[in-house]
Amino acid sequence: MLRLISFGLLALLGYLPIAQANAAIVSKTVILVRHGEKATQGRDPSLNDAGKLRAQALVESLADTPLTLAISTQFKRTQETLAPLIAAKGIPLIVIDAGREMDKHIAAIVDSIMAQEGNVVIAGHSNTVPLLIKALRGPEIPQLGEDEYDNLFILSLHQDGPSSLIKTQYGASSSNTQ
Repeated sequence: MLRLISFGLLALLGYLPIAQANAAIVSKTVILVRHGEKATQGRDPSLNDAGKLRAQALVESLADTPLTLAISTQFKRTQETLAPLIAAKGIPLIVIDAGREMDKHIAAIVDSIMAQEGNVVIAGHSNTVPLLIKALRGPEIPQLGEDEYDNLFILSLHQDGPSSLIKTQYGASSSNTQ
């Protein structure tokens, strides 16, 4: 009996460093999207019909993804992009003002992500999504085109070293929504 307990303890002790090492590999995941297609009029336009469909597609794309927080800017289009997902997941939204100082805006989002337990989804803009990926130790990517709405970036944050990035698409292809 003692031999069985000793074997069990040795197996457990051998497993713990592996489990701890795996837990340290990825500390959280950040999902980044650009807001959905917007109406063309106004300073702070809402989503158009294609953008509303894209917001619904985000819910479907992330249905099995555990999320604890959503982050957007003060603009309607970013909040409306996340609204169906927030309702479906029952997660809170933090609105971070995209003021005139881009560095402060990016730093505020990074601080919010790092303070959060769990995975985060962000709806940003064509110029902020690449900056956020870089600020979170991801690879440098080019600014998104004004007609690019279908990119979904999955950034895995690692405690040590650079983050890893997967770029995929969700919803209708942007070329079909123009």
